[in-house]
Order: sequence, then C-alpha cells, then structure tokens
Amino acid sequence: MIRAVGYAENDFEPCKPGRLCRGRERWIEPWELLDEEAPDEPIHRLVVSGAEFSDDSAADARRGLSHTGIDLPQLIAALFPRKPLLAFCEDGHPADIPEDAEDVEMYTGYRAGGRIEEIRVRWFKKVSGIREIRNVLGTDPDNPKVSGFLLADDDLELDESVKELIFSLVGLSTVDSPPAQYQPRALPPLLEHTKAVLLLHRDKQGPALGVYSHEPINRVAPRLQTLTDKAGTLLVPFAIPPMLARWDRALYELRQVWNEAEQGPFPVPAGPEETSWEAQMERQQSRRGRRRKKKGKDDQDTSEETEASEAEETEEAEVEAPRTSRRSRKSEAPASDEQDDASSDDEEIVELTDDLDLDDLLEIDED
Repeated sequence: MIRAVGYAENDFEPCKPGRLCRGRERWIEPWELLDEEAPDEPIHRLVVSGAEFSDDSAADARRGLSHTGIDLPQLIAALFPRKPLLAFCEDGHPADIPEDAEDVEMYTGYRAGGRIEEIRVRWFKKVSGIREIRNVLGTDPDNPKVSGFLLADDDLELDESVKELIFSLVGLSTVDSPPAQYQPRALPPLLEHTKAVLLLHRDKQGPALGVYSHEPINRVAPRLQTLTDKAGTLLVPFAIPPMLARWDRALYELRQVWNEAEQGPFPVPAGPEETSWEAQMERQQSRRGRRRKKKGKDDQDTSEETEASEAEETEEAEVEAPRTSRRSRKSEAPASDEQDDASSDDEEIVELTDDLDLDDLLEIDED
C-alpha cells in the first residue's frame, strides 16, 4: 500500500465556511450578522490529511492521518518546531485531566443522548514538543482528549476574554450525525490574541489537522516534505482541503509535473485504465459532448419549428389582408351612398328655398 500526506492552503470565509468531511463533521451554524455588522474578513487556512491506497485510482483509499505512518503530534511538532502551544478542552472527562492543567473547571451537563446530568470539565495546559502534545491528545486518534490548540507565543495571555472566546469556539458543539465541533465566526476575534488556531478535523477514517491564521505559516511545504521523507510517505498538494477532494485527481495532477530525471519513477503504480482519472475525464468530456450535441440539435429543431410557425403566420396574414380590405370597402360603400343622398336632399331644399320669396313663406306658414 502507498501512504501519502495531502495538504491544501487557501482562504477561509468564517461567514461562509462551506463543508467539512461529508458524514463525519460539519461546522456549527455561523452566527447571523447584525444589521450594521460587516462580514468577517477571510483568513488563511491550512488543512493536512492523508490516505493509503494501492494505485493511482485510489479506489481502495482509507483516509486520515492515522493511515500515513505520521500521527498528529509529529505533524504539529513539524509545523511548529519548538513552539509552545496552549491545549484547551471543553466537555472533557474528569479522568482525562492532565497533570499541571490550568484553570480546571468542573460542571454538570447533559451529554448528547443522555438522560442524566454528568460531570464535565474544561481545562487548559501549555505544551511543547512531541511527547507533551501526545500526552494531552491521548492514544485514540479518533477521540482526542483536547478540543484544539492555540499558538502560545509571548503575546498570548490566558485571561477571561480569551477563555470566553475559546468557549465561543467550542462551547456549543454537538455530537449529532455528523457532529458539529467548532463555531467558524469565533476564529477571527480569537486570532486577535494568537497567531494560529489548530483545530482537529475529521476525515473519512481518521483525523485531519486544520490551522487557521491571519498570515500563512512559514515554510509549510519544506517542513512537510522533510517529515514525509523521513516516514517514507508521499507528499501530495491539493487545491482544496483533502477531506473534500478526490485523491485520484490529485495523484493525476502530481504525475503530470513529476520530474523522473530528478525524483525518480513516480512512486504510485497506475491502476486499471478504465478507473484512472484520465479515463474518467475522457468519459465525462464525451458525455458532455453528447449533451452539447443533443442540446444543439434540440435548439436547431426548436429554431426550425419557430421559423416554420412564423412563416405560417405570415402566409395567413397575407391571405387575410385582402379579405379584410374587401370587407372594409363593402362596409364603407353604403355609408358613402347615404351621404350622397343626404347632400342631394339638402341641395334640393336650398334650391326650393331660393325660388320662394318672403311672402310665399308667410303664406305657407298660414296654411
């Protein structure tokens, strides 16, 4: 089996966070914008996941960092070497509280699907290095003991405002199907206090890491390349987060830019021709071509039918026009005759009136 680590860097809009891994995780519904509130500015996002598969079709891929030979502590330590981190936990179990944890709070609440209140805890702890990160994460990669990490540089102070922002990020998480763990709109105000927020996302069969920051993390590709070279794992760049993307497409694009003279043969064997990404693209383009051709034919038939219909309407209009003109002439003829008769009668009356004098008219009135 081939093991690979995939990563993607892009902008992230907290007001429109988009999807996470289908069926495995979703965002808490973002807070609505107030009337005069402007949308949050995009922030930078780095997502790292992995997979193992037998060929470049990735038909049998198992996704998640736990299938790469590299675990979360190694990945976090490689991205932030010798950097202190602040681990935070919400809705934790009392038995999982690590030694030297800070600001431990115990409270009661209902767990999803529960009928009775249970004791829960929240706590914080500063860690540095692979060993300390592994201790707070626990041994089960699918159920880590912490909710996430903050980059704990000298500017970070764990005061009440930071605690409230962390609670806004994870305090309303649910374990529905799929679970919603993080509030995306809590990230920008939290990043005013720290340079990076590390969230533990989920891929199909294992964990993934999301790093959110205002500025891109320094030397991501070289650090990941060093880590994967030591583990004998292939590093694969993605255009979008790996838990949302297709591994066969990413492997196909990597093969196109692979330099065999410098890097040696491409380490992923080719799968069956009918399952390759190139074959899928050819079939997809063929289907699109047939659809365009059919649409063009339908448009042509529609155009011909329209032209025929317009021609028939024109012929009917041309035939109807003479009939209408004849009917109009017939209807106008009697009216003109009546007008002629009326005018002739008026002329006769005038002539008779002209022949009579005033005395004749008076005699006519007396009679």
